Parts: sequence; C-alpha cells; structure tokens
Amino acid sequence: MKTNIILILLFLCAYSCTSNPFWDDPSKSEITLSGKIVPENIEAGTRVFVWLEGFNVHTQTNEDDEFMITLNDEVEDISGPIKIYFFIHNYILDSVTVNFTNSRLSSNQSYFSSSGRLLDTRYLKKIISCNAIPNIQFNDLFEIEMPLVEYDISMHQSANIDIYRFSFGDSLDYKSGLIFHDISVDTMIFHRYTTFDDDGLLIQDQTYPLSLGMNDHLIWTYLINSNQLHLPQGEYDIVPYFQVNHPYLPIGLINALGGHDIFTFSEKYLDMPNDVLSATIVIDQ
Repeated sequence: MKTNIILILLFLCAYSCTSNPFWDDPSKSEITLSGKIVPENIEAGTRVFVWLEGFNVHTQTNEDDEFMITLNDEVEDISGPIKIYFFIHNYILDSVTVNFTNSRLSSNQSYFSSSGRLLDTRYLKKIISCNAIPNIQFNDLFEIEMPLVEYDISMHQSANIDIYRFSFGDSLDYKSGLIFHDISVDTMIFHRYTTFDDDGLLIQDQTYPLSLGMNDHLIWTYLINSNQLHLPQGEYDIVPYFQVNHPYLPIGLINALGGHDIFTFSEKYLDMPNDVLSATIVIDQ
C-alpha cells in the first residue's frame, strides 16, 4: 500500500512539472487575434497590411476584409498592452490595443472579445484617391509628340505629399516618376522625365513637397520622353510615384513592410499597399 502511494505521488509530481492541471501551459497556448478592417473609398481592391508590434508578426486582410493572426511560441512572459497596426500607404494609419496578462489575453479588453475577436469593424480613412484618367492615347502613347499620362486626384484628408516635378521655365509644371510594370513577367521599367533646353543643358525633375487640403481636386499630368523609354512587348500597369508623409509610422512596421526603400522610386515601391487605379498600356510590336 505504501509503495502504491509513493508511486502515485511521484506521478503527480512529474505531471505537475510539465503541466498545470487547471489550465494549459501558457507557453503552449495558442492565441488567435482576428477581425474585420474595411478601407473606405477603396478603388483598386488593395489589402490592408496588419502588423502586431513586439512580435515581428504581420499579415494582410483577405478578400472579405478579414485578418487573422495566430500566436504560438511567440507568446512568452508577455504582460501589458500591445498594439496592432493597420496600414495602407494612402490611408490614415490606424491601430487598436490588445492586453495580455501572463501570456494570455487579459479579461480587461477595450477592442477585443475574450476569444480574441475585434468587437467592432474598423474603418480606415482614405487620404488621397489617385485614378488614371481614361485616355484614347494610351494605345498610341508613343506616336504623339509629347506623350503623357494623367491622374485624377481627390483629397479626402489634408496631407503633405512628396512627388517629382518637372518645369519648362515659366510654363506649367508637370509631374514625373512613372513605373511601368509588365504584369505578364513581373518586371519593371522606371521613367523620370529629362530633356535639354535650347542651350543644350540637361533639365531634370526634382523632388517637390505638396501641401494639399481636404476636398482639393486636381489633375496630375506625367510627361513621358519617348526617346528615353523603350518598352518590350507586354501589358503594363503605369504606376505614378508619390509619397504620403505620415505623421508617425513605427520603425517596426516600416521594417516589416520591407524597410525605408519601399518609399523610394524603386522596385520595392510596388510592394507597399497603395490603393491607386493605374493606367494600362499594351505594347504589341
């Protein structure tokens, strides 16, 4: 009888060292955070980038505007508030807070249920709409003397925006900086307008800051120098370059997106979620 009691005590001791009889070991618990994030005035079907600070965990919304983040080994000795950020380049950055206690979801939550579901749908506010203006010249783009692409700009919020600008002396200013993305083979060709003046001097575009107000409406005209741009056969999206200056972006969010290069006139720019209706052109010869 004494031997049996000793064996039972040894079993309970061994079991208690690896598991708690009242709940699962928190280091092995699975936590799921989910919810619905709806970008207002969405036009190009862009997905929202979702980043959980402190965990280096990110995802994007699906076609139903839903996101889900599952945490396993990432949750260890976590207590306190953690923010989840929701990002599209031309929208206001949004975030909510999720509270942890001893590596579990706290019972005290403002935005989430006890199961980790957002209590309410979040709606992202758009800053700027940028939509290509249909143009019969697209298919004959390089057969006219001064080819150009135009975009209709509507401001939903006030913002500071950096663009490339090109000016012919005292004449009208034009925008510069187009990315020709061959969607069939996923390659890119970059074009910034340059030309020569009457004295043979090179004239280049320059970075220019714009301060735009809510409800501003304007047309951005991008010039193309057909002597400097050579496109192989293919179907291209013509993406205009611009940078929205957000008041605050966490460095961890920027790194999760791909680093500061995503804001530059480079291949990484197209990796950034940006709700823009691009122009298209087909080169068949």
